Amino acid sequence: MPTKKKSSSSARKPARGSRKNSSSGGVTAMASAQLKQLRKTVEQLKSRLEKEAKANTTASKVIAEAKKAREALMGQMKKLRDEGSRLTKELKRALGDADKREAARRQAVEKIAELRAELAHRTEELKRKSEELAKLAVDSAGRAKDIIMSEGASTSASVSPTVETESVAAETIRREESPRESSIEGELHPERKN
Repeated sequence: MPTKKKSSSSARKPARGSRKNSSSGGVTAMASAQLKQLRKTVEQLKSRLEKEAKANTTASKVIAEAKKAREALMGQMKKLRDEGSRLTKELKRALGDADKREAARRQAVEKIAELRAELAHRTEELKRKSEELAKLAVDSAGRAKDIIMSEGASTSASVSPTVETESVAAETIRREESPRESSIEGELHPERKN
């Protein structure tokens, strides 16, 4: 019997081995199909990663260029702002200068009007004094003629007209030596004020 058991056990072994072969062949086919599927998935994932990496690189480049463009734009805006503030200051200064010039022009016009009025007054005064001097000169000439013509006149009569002429001439000289200063001369020469 022991031999029969051996034979029976040996007969069973090949049958088990044939089952393993057939089931292992199915597993292998299934494993290779899954492996193919996994490889295909890996390839798809790789291509997707590469696309995303390229997209990220492109996006990074675009972002970097956008940052550079923004920095350049900000620099230009700062320059424009500085230029605008400088121009604003210059405009304000120019407007201030224009206002100062206008005020100075008004003052000059007023001063010219004052000077013209003073000149007219002085001219009138000079004309009046010239007329007085001309009258005095005519009177003096007439008296001198009378004195020369009257040889027989007394010494006292001849002395008094001379004394009167001399007093008029002395008064005229005194006026000419110390003329009354105008307001213009006072402004131009403050040291002359008494």
